[in-house]
Amino acid sequence: MTYKDAQSFWENYLTLIRGSGHRGKIHNPLKNIPTEENNPNHLSAEQLFQKERAALEFSSFWEDKPTETAGNILINALSMTNLSDTDRKTLSKILADASVHTDYSQYNNTATKNTGGWKNAAGISDNPFEPIFDNIGNMVWTPRQIYDYLDASVYGQEEAKRAASMLVYHHYHKHRRNLIMSGPSGCGKTEIWRTLAKKFHYIKIVNGPQIACDGWKGSYHIKDIFMEESHGRASHLIIVIDEADKLFEPAISSNGIDFARKIQNELLKIMDGDTLTFTDDDGKKPSCTVSCQNVSVVFCGSFEHMNNRQSEASRHIGFLSGDVTSPTISHSEEDFMEYGNIRQEIMGRINQIVTLQPLTAADFLSIMNSPASPIEKIGIAHNVVLQVDEATRQHLAEEAARSGLGCRYIRSRLQAMLDEQMFQEPDRTGYTLSLSQEERTEEHAGLRD
Repeated sequence: MTYKDAQSFWENYLTLIRGSGHRGKIHNPLKNIPTEENNPNHLSAEQLFQKERAALEFSSFWEDKPTETAGNILINALSMTNLSDTDRKTLSKILADASVHTDYSQYNNTATKNTGGWKNAAGISDNPFEPIFDNIGNMVWTPRQIYDYLDASVYGQEEAKRAASMLVYHHYHKHRRNLIMSGPSGCGKTEIWRTLAKKFHYIKIVNGPQIACDGWKGSYHIKDIFMEESHGRASHLIIVIDEADKLFEPAISSNGIDFARKIQNELLKIMDGDTLTFTDDDGKKPSCTVSCQNVSVVFCGSFEHMNNRQSEASRHIGFLSGDVTSPTISHSEEDFMEYGNIRQEIMGRINQIVTLQPLTAADFLSIMNSPASPIEKIGIAHNVVLQVDEATRQHLAEEAARSGLGCRYIRSRLQAMLDEQMFQEPDRTGYTLSLSQEERTEEHAGLRD
């Protein structure tokens, strides 16, 4: 969002909460946003787009509810806002200075005042937030809107973005869905869900390899996914298991137990929509009972070992004409069961399998020239302007594709280059990042080796 939009929101919001108190209800800002068909102020297409984008971002404070109390909106907004230690100290100082001059005792045992005249008979705000909000209310995201939001931040992978958009849409309407996203490292699987999680706060991404069987002390368990959340959120999660292929890999104990299968037993109960009761072994957390009727599960992974096993099996039976190890190959349900160690019962509950394509050097170069560019993101994070010459961009794109690390390589390399300059001159507002021909040659040789 822009600084102007954010400032306008907070100025209006603080005025409203000051006038009516924290119990006053405010509509979600996603209804009656001006459209091309309903555009009384004759806004341009770009202005309409910016209004919608701003309203979509602010609506996350309502957590998909049509209305919310002003107090809860404030709590949600603060919990989602990226505040540095300096920001928190500055905000604390502002509130402390105001507190010194406030007599809080006057508010004891008094009803919430309506001095601003902004609540209607239902106790809901009639005062719009300007200039972003007009006749604010509730709106359900369409699959196209979800896709467009994703498309602004994630390059390529159209099929995967469409599948993710439809899953979120169906999940919102309480039609749980389960999905497998398969593709090589660095192709954007996790980035799709990271981007969606910024907007849809019932999406929870967990690291597959860290999940252990229930009963193992000191480990992260399936139950922890739910016990870390409020009851309302726990029963409406989209659980995204990253590197799920490693979770499915056989893990045989000395007495012959396959722990990967035991974890799949626990996942199967979730995918069946069972009502489950989770208890904390240490007794530090209260037990919780969660209905999984509205819980969706997404498995993301490269499934490299599955590809290798399938390749080896094909060689043994003489099918050598195709490249079954290609990362672009699409796999069937049978492939995941036979070579990926996924139980038939799990696969029977998967609604869709999506294969993501590996990104090329040309793709990574396009990403660096797009609104989703890691150059822009790093610059924004440090509040500086970054310039990267074309030769360096081309080199980073080629090495990102060659290494298989994708945008992770580009981000880490750019950050290292920036850190080197910031170490000497941390107060500059802009930096030019460039690699010499010698440095590019050395890096290329190092990655190749």
